Amino acid sequence: MKILEYVVYTNRGKVRQDNEDSYLVKETPFPLFAVADGMGGHQAGEVASQLAVDFLDSYAFDAGNLFFDIEEAIKKANEEILKLGISNLSYRGMGTTLSMGIFCGQKLFIGHVGDSRIYLFRDKELKQLTTDHSLVNELLENKQITCQEAFNHPQRHIITQALGISQELSVEVKEIGLMSGDIILLSTDGLHDMLCCQEIEELLATGKDIESISKLMGEKAMDKGGSDNITFIIVKLP
Repeated sequence: MKILEYVVYTNRGKVRQDNEDSYLVKETPFPLFAVADGMGGHQAGEVASQLAVDFLDSYAFDAGNLFFDIEEAIKKANEEILKLGISNLSYRGMGTTLSMGIFCGQKLFIGHVGDSRIYLFRDKELKQLTTDHSLVNELLENKQITCQEAFNHPQRHIITQALGISQELSVEVKEIGLMSGDIILLSTDGLHDMLCCQEIEELLATGKDIESISKLMGEKAMDKGGSDNITFIIVKLP
């Protein structure tokens, strides 16, 4: 694959004392990107999210076995976070979301747990590739609430899965075919809780360079409240 363009944005936000989000950008042996949103007091969320991306950074992914490797890597990262939580009282109960993407050939391989997200922007349309592991998404899928109600729901931060919470973990793994000019967006909920899909889509559709789009997206999320840590990565295919 030709060289990808990418830009990373991360901001503590207006309310939080610390930034508990972490991210990973790794260009070799193939492009790997990840975002993680930590949770837990006394900076434990920051520890959990950093541990997750550090584990991915050190994992030897095999291009011929990515489906298996992605699931195994995320489950092993979960075990590492659980172990540290047991061995260190100050880290007990910490956890993190994790959304990762590996670009290999003309495909994107996705691994996902939690309510961070990966989107595909193609032909001026934004599509969410990951499933939110959250209470609100379960209500949405059961048609108990509308999309608009989901976006403003008071319990939208309650997640049903995260690394570091349980030995039982169901990892969402997907393979997506890519096309020239596709844009992939990985984001923690600090972005998509502030900006709805239509607002993100409109910013990506401006045709500006991704550095400019990233700046505008971050500013708009802050202007809408910036009530959480905001981290996102925009990746553009040549």
